[in-house]
Amino acid sequence: MPPREERTNSLYLADIVIAARTVIRWLDQRGDGWSTDEILQNAVLRQLLVIGEAASHLTDETRNKLPDLPWRQMRGFRNHAVHAYFSLDWEIVREVAEVDLPTVEAAVSQLLATEYPEAVGHVPPAGK
Repeated sequence: MPPREERTNSLYLADIVIAARTVIRWLDQRGDGWSTDEILQNAVLRQLLVIGEAASHLTDETRNKLPDLPWRQMRGFRNHAVHAYFSLDWEIVREVAEVDLPTVEAAVSQLLATEYPEAVGHVPPAGK
């Protein structure tokens, strides 16, 4: 892979980790108020859009390094949320954030550490 493409992939992977860690931290801090906290809901949705957008820009080669992650669903979620916003089911958004994101964050963090160690410095530690 050309160096620029590798660098670009590493930055998109870093975006995914940063957005996932942000959501995980917010839910840990304020998760009990999900059903009444519109700001939290919309902030989480925004980070999920970042993840979907970053996932759509990764090369197939990079996505194939983590074949168990739901790349197509990440991209599809982003497209649905942007184009059919008023039909969003907020409980599905919450489930994605609470159930799926920790797995995505762990897998992508590991890939960054092993394949793109130079990009790890751009990612704040978990919980920060």
